[in-house]
Amino acid sequence: MKKRKTRAWLLVSGMALIIGASITITVPPEVSAGTPCCSITSIDMKTGIVTAKNTATGETFEFRLADAAQISNIKVGDQVSTDSQTREVTVHSFQPVGGILIKTPKRPPPIK
Repeated sequence: MKKRKTRAWLLVSGMALIIGASITITVPPEVSAGTPCCSITSIDMKTGIVTAKNTATGETFEFRLADAAQISNIKVGDQVSTDSQTREVTVHSFQPVGGILIKTPKRPPPIK
């Protein structure tokens, strides 16, 4: 009886792995780029540093574009998504433009 349960468990686990792998492979890059959570609040053309704010939490963060020449294609108010694990930022307005998070998000100061 134990052998049957073990064999059934292995078959189910194997199928779950195969299904999971096939789903991961077929996810288009647009989906994995993330849903916009933030918007650009300022762009420093001299330094190339872009500041954005999380619209839900009020946290602000700074990033640089991976391709500095793209800075002229973005504007204040453009939607942004972030991936804190990879430290990647995606600007969604012009085309998916990648950026690199240079400062960890910080909470806004408390309102007095």
